[in-house]
Amino acid sequence: MNYDQLLFSELRLVSIIPGSGEPTDDSLVKAMTVNEELINLGYTLSPKDIAALACSDSCEGFVSRVREYIGDVKADPMYPDFPNQVMAMGEATFRFHQMLHYLSTYGIESFTGQRVSKGWLPEAAKTEKTAENPALLNAKVLALIDVKDKFTAPYKKILSKTERMDDKERLMILECLKNLTPGQISSVTVTFKQNLLDVFNTIFTSQELDSDRKLASLHAVCQHTGDVWKCMDYALTRARFHFRTSQKRLIVKLLESYPIEDFKANLILSNKKGERTILMLKFIDFNSYSRSKEHKDAVASFRNGDLRSWESRAKYLVSVKSPEAIGYYSQRPGIMLRHLTYLLRNGYKADLIYKVMFEKAPQLKIQTLVSLASHFERPAEMWESDERFNEAMILSIMINQLLMRRFMACNTPIRGKKVYVDEGEFDLDQSTVRITDKSSEGGYIRSGLAYKIPADIKRIRFFIYWNDTQRVDVDLHGAAKALDGSPINVGWNSKYKTDEIVFSGDITHSDAAEYFDIDLEKAASSVNYLAANIHLYAGYETFAEIDECFVGVMAVNEIGEEVALYDPKNCFFTRYLKGKYRMLNYGYVDVQNRVIVFDGVATKNNNYSYYDQYKRNNAFSLDKYLKVLFKGQWATRVDTREEADVVLVMGKPSDKKEVSLIDNNFFMG
Repeated sequence: MNYDQLLFSELRLVSIIPGSGEPTDDSLVKAMTVNEELINLGYTLSPKDIAALACSDSCEGFVSRVREYIGDVKADPMYPDFPNQVMAMGEATFRFHQMLHYLSTYGIESFTGQRVSKGWLPEAAKTEKTAENPALLNAKVLALIDVKDKFTAPYKKILSKTERMDDKERLMILECLKNLTPGQISSVTVTFKQNLLDVFNTIFTSQELDSDRKLASLHAVCQHTGDVWKCMDYALTRARFHFRTSQKRLIVKLLESYPIEDFKANLILSNKKGERTILMLKFIDFNSYSRSKEHKDAVASFRNGDLRSWESRAKYLVSVKSPEAIGYYSQRPGIMLRHLTYLLRNGYKADLIYKVMFEKAPQLKIQTLVSLASHFERPAEMWESDERFNEAMILSIMINQLLMRRFMACNTPIRGKKVYVDEGEFDLDQSTVRITDKSSEGGYIRSGLAYKIPADIKRIRFFIYWNDTQRVDVDLHGAAKALDGSPINVGWNSKYKTDEIVFSGDITHSDAAEYFDIDLEKAASSVNYLAANIHLYAGYETFAEIDECFVGVMAVNEIGEEVALYDPKNCFFTRYLKGKYRMLNYGYVDVQNRVIVFDGVATKNNNYSYYDQYKRNNAFSLDKYLKVLFKGQWATRVDTREEADVVLVMGKPSDKKEVSLIDNNFFMG
């Protein structure tokens, strides 16, 4: 994927070269015509951006660019007139075709040792696709960005979020760093520690920056020496534990640019980390390049064992039931938050812990609080004992109050305002704010958000297309659970059709497509949910190595043989897979609640029942989250747009009153 595709898929932005002056009648008509073509692809521009496009020189070819970014299913499935051909086919015929296909690829390769590029396919009839489904979903709002800002704005937006980057955001940041000046790099504070690693290493290994500019940029992105040690470890590992002399000098100079107290405090946060720090000091020849006696003396004390880790002191105070433990822990409220259960089980009173934590709440990370809220919100039957459940209830109440207190310290557009929540196509009660298990594939629509399936939609279609210069075998598998609890699996190693679900056939070579459909009307009386799993069976170790792998979920009503199988305007979501994994829990349809959820979490095995675990571990819904947010922001939720000061939407705003929850990272900054 190129940078412009990433800009579209991750941020739903398209760059243009802006013009000057006001739009003319002719240019507005042209821009509106472009927007009508966009709607046929499932997207639209806001009125403000239609006017901006009209003023620009970017109208020509704009739709073609967006069509390229969206992606396409360029091959037919095994049975081109799917699903009718498969629904009318007997099992003996389907299985015989399947066996011949496998023999013509894996069989030939096994018997002869020769590589096969393409296997046998049945001579199935192919009707010309002259019809398509009408628009079944609302068009999604796109936003325009000045081409001059297409590296600076995404760099700031992604790195200002206090959550780890996904694989595609990481690709974007690496591209941004190639196109930004040291001043632009240092102007953004990297707020989430894991994201520092790639930023630090890119600056550190740059061949274009001199030593002084590297030092200034690295000092700007690392808030303290704890950040430096973590980033140094990452860089050392990638350099196979060998730094050049100039790199060693730079690291030592960077460490000594921080105050001595900061340096000493971060030398030994824990005994385990201390051992790693001693190893890194050796690899950078600290004593040889140090120019600060204070810092050199601190390292000597550390090596002699005179420095005691903060963590060991904390655990000692707890072990002797010292009343000083709570005050000591309060020095590092983030660690105290993660050790709440540990403190409660060692006899410290919940009200005392809460009192201290409430005062420190503005220093806590919202992401950590939300992650803990999700964990402790689980149903009673998920806990090992009544005692554990009671403990969880105490912690759940405490964490919700701390989250509300943390929101009081935030300055958001809804603070003290009347707010209308426009759920649009989303079900907020079925949606969750995923933190610890967010998708590695990213995308503008993040994992955990539940799309409502409109009442008039009859079928849902999962699809996958892949292509590469060598033979690659990707499998699409459907795993359903019946209302009586029994499993229903559809795919290459399972059923090929049931009364509710139908599979298009397993293809084992490149330039291929696979589909499966679920008939919602039939499934309503028999199926609880249907989950889609994707498996890179053969060809490469990870999806990142495949030239192209495009997946998605689509709304379907018409299934005549003349109807096109893929229609971008009716896709709930689509993604190019570029992650470093080979198995993915892609998404699921909750048939009974009529919602569809993108999951996108990599897995190490074909866990067809992951939906059950997901529902169990994600009880803290987005609706509950917003209620806590409103309390903390003194915002009043109103029933209509007209009485609201601010309208919250999930996607891109289309008028002045609207504020996007996704673009504002759900106010987690």
